[in-house]
Amino acid sequence: MSLNVYDNIAHAWDYVENQAIRQETAGEKNARQRLKDAGFRPGFAAQAEFIAHMALAVRAQSVILLGGAQIIEAMHLTHTLGSEGQVTIIDTSAQATALATTIFKSVEEESTVRVRIVNASGDSYLPRLNSMDYDMIVAAGDPANYRTAYNSAERLLRRGGELVFSDALGFLNADSKGGVTNPADRSDKATYLRELDKQLRDDDRFSSTLVSIGTGLSLNVLQ
Repeated sequence: MSLNVYDNIAHAWDYVENQAIRQETAGEKNARQRLKDAGFRPGFAAQAEFIAHMALAVRAQSVILLGGAQIIEAMHLTHTLGSEGQVTIIDTSAQATALATTIFKSVEEESTVRVRIVNASGDSYLPRLNSMDYDMIVAAGDPANYRTAYNSAERLLRRGGELVFSDALGFLNADSKGGVTNPADRSDKATYLRELDKQLRDDDRFSSTLVSIGTGLSLNVLQ
């Protein structure tokens, strides 16, 4: 592949992200700024838009967002889930869940979708949830969130439900040295993500693919 093609791919990524940012509502733009002000890295607009589009395509009604302060993703989902929809945000950060509570309180009249916000770890909270009651799980942040989501997905998801891992290329962790694309990056997250990708592709329960939206999305349909 020529260097010009690589340059064009980088420009295309910027173009797609900027297009998605332009489409965000005033509430989403405000939430993005509040996340930045609080020291969090907001999710990529194109990623949030894609996750919401995918939820619409599978007619999702109940979505779990685990870790990574996925407030932007949650806001996009409130525009695409049905009137009886529910988004459950689970995060170990008290600051993130407090900020989510404040943000969704300010926009609660704009959507009938219920947003449940839980300050807890996934491994302590997910076992409390009803089996086969969810259409999508999106995990982000620490490897522990990915591991917990993977281990819980078969019980929690309906057949045909989606298990999604964002930052599947491992670019965003603090000690990243290029993530999974750099074989020399042996950080905990990059190492785990390589193992997870192989596990998922060998796991007959899931149909899996990796796409380069945001910093990588691992998409896995429970069969």
